[in-house]
Amino acid sequence: MEAGGKRGQSRYKWLVLTVSLFAFVAYAFAFQSVPPLIRSIRTEFNIPSDAQAALLMSIVLVPGIFLSLPAGFWIGKYGVRQVGALSLIGVTVSSLVTASASSFLILLVGRLILGIGGAFVMTTTPAIIAQWFSKEDLGRAMGIFGVNMPLATVIALPTASALLLAFDWRFPFYISFAVGIAATIAFLIVVRDGPFAGHNVRANVREAVANSEIWKVGMAWLFFNAAALSFTTWAPTLFEEFQKIPNVQASFLASLLMWSAVFCVPLHGYLSDKAGRRKPFVLLGFVLMTLAFALIGFTSGVTLVVSILLLGITAAMIPAVVSALPAQVLGPTLASLGFGITATCLNIGAAVAQPFIGFVRDTTQSYTPCLLGMAVLAAIGAIVAYTLKTA
Repeated sequence: MEAGGKRGQSRYKWLVLTVSLFAFVAYAFAFQSVPPLIRSIRTEFNIPSDAQAALLMSIVLVPGIFLSLPAGFWIGKYGVRQVGALSLIGVTVSSLVTASASSFLILLVGRLILGIGGAFVMTTTPAIIAQWFSKEDLGRAMGIFGVNMPLATVIALPTASALLLAFDWRFPFYISFAVGIAATIAFLIVVRDGPFAGHNVRANVREAVANSEIWKVGMAWLFFNAAALSFTTWAPTLFEEFQKIPNVQASFLASLLMWSAVFCVPLHGYLSDKAGRRKPFVLLGFVLMTLAFALIGFTSGVTLVVSILLLGITAAMIPAVVSALPAQVLGPTLASLGFGITATCLNIGAAVAQPFIGFVRDTTQSYTPCLLGMAVLAAIGAIVAYTLKTA
């Protein structure tokens, strides 16, 4: 009976992983549906500038800066099921508010609600996985989970564009509303605390927050997202403006980073489990990303395509491994606090990096300095990764 129970638990953890991934994709789909719709939204609400329209993306990231760490504490206190379900309800409601908005202000309110729900989703979903997978399998599990944002992005961008052409800009948000309902129901049915869960975190919160190693993991995650999201945000514009690549092709080239991640992140997570070490993957990933950004800044044609593919393959070395480290550094009981810290850092990096590269572009009016700016972000990430003491 005991062996049968262990086999059942082993199978069930993969179902939990699937639902956790679905929950994150529900949030990320709603988040990434906006870029193809911005021009139509600007027209309907008479938004005067790109800077104001960009608030539709940046306002989603702001709550995560302040709420991710408290989310980690509440997960430890109340459990992943309760916190996760409430966060998905927030994601679902946000899509309905956005789809039915009658003004730009209401539209921003809907996106802010998405950011609040998303702050908890980004902390809850990896914490669930840390409760169900042992240290030996965590890299593989986080590798599969790590396709979340890339997968949502490559689905959301063409889907939103197609729905915009067939209907209007509101229809993609009705789709994300339906996806949110499905994710919430699946979450409530499937997810429960795992065998490595622990709720007595209050006495250890100070210990976790004071742990310098988890903050180094968070800083590595900050600079990774700063570099990678700067590329996906600015590469289409840079390729079109300076490389004279047509708009559709420029967007496709930029998306190669995400396509590479979908296929390579699980592989690198699996390899880190087999190697029994995490740090070398993070360090090598950052070093190779730095070189890839530099190559992209000085190449064109076929060499440019190869350089972007190299960037995608090497960048994929980092997400699964960094996602496995909070549980390794703090243990599964306090992992939710660790994920709160890394999610806080992620949102800071994502919110700050795009304006930084935009400033470089405005200042230099040149292509290469922008790519070198991204290379600098990756190089700082490599320095942080080198200081990690964890294996």
